[in-house]
Amino acid sequence: MSRHYESQSSVTKAVSLQIAREPSLRAGRPQRASSLMRRYEAAALLSDLSITTTSRVAPATPLFEEATTAFARGTLIPTVRGPVAIEDLIPGDYVESNAGSQPVTWIGSTTYVPGIDDDATTLASLTRITSDAFGPSRPLGDVLVGPAARMVVQRPRLKALIGQDRVLVPVSDFADGDRIVTVTPVGAVQLYHLMLGHHGTIMVGGMAMETYHPGKALSQLSNGALRAQFLSIFPNVDVVQDFGELTMTRTSREVLESLSAV
Repeated sequence: MSRHYESQSSVTKAVSLQIAREPSLRAGRPQRASSLMRRYEAAALLSDLSITTTSRVAPATPLFEEATTAFARGTLIPTVRGPVAIEDLIPGDYVESNAGSQPVTWIGSTTYVPGIDDDATTLASLTRITSDAFGPSRPLGDVLVGPAARMVVQRPRLKALIGQDRVLVPVSDFADGDRIVTVTPVGAVQLYHLMLGHHGTIMVGGMAMETYHPGKALSQLSNGALRAQFLSIFPNVDVVQDFGELTMTRTSREVLESLSAV
């Protein structure tokens, strides 16, 4: 977890803990049926620079689904050799991030199948961001994202509250039925997420979007059996500390707007 909170005053800590609430942990978020299982595919870069792949069946809970459901097949990812569709990336490819060029260390994916997953998980709803929805060329063309996609939102007033003016907010929180539209697919959709050497952001369609980090979900891994099952889809991770630091605060649009109005 990020050490950002450790040096804050007690007042700022209280605000930070509120704003750091992750969407999957908020009250009111629909819960998946515990009996539903899903297949998760992953490819990882090992310490000897070899690549390994794995396929696991695991519970369709936020812990597992948020690891694989940020970007739809066809999403262009900025690499050092130009934009590459996410399904064509392999571990070891260098991606342009907010921290410079970084290697992809892990790519996870799963598939939503209409008629099987409907009403069972949040995968029944994806989000289509239409061109220019967030301003000129943001995005340049339509972008389809999954429920785990978070984007950077900047609010100058946050600087005094949490020590940074940028936070990560789920794209789905901005759905307005016009330029940012909730989409129920009519056919199977493959979804992906990716990890870099360090947690951060990449530019997707002109928008800064988050790379994968389990964040507060790590607190769910006190159960040894669940921890082993979760880490089994991350062959590049031996212990949870290997995920490194969460470098930006996560929140919801609702909390963000309430704090911005203070």
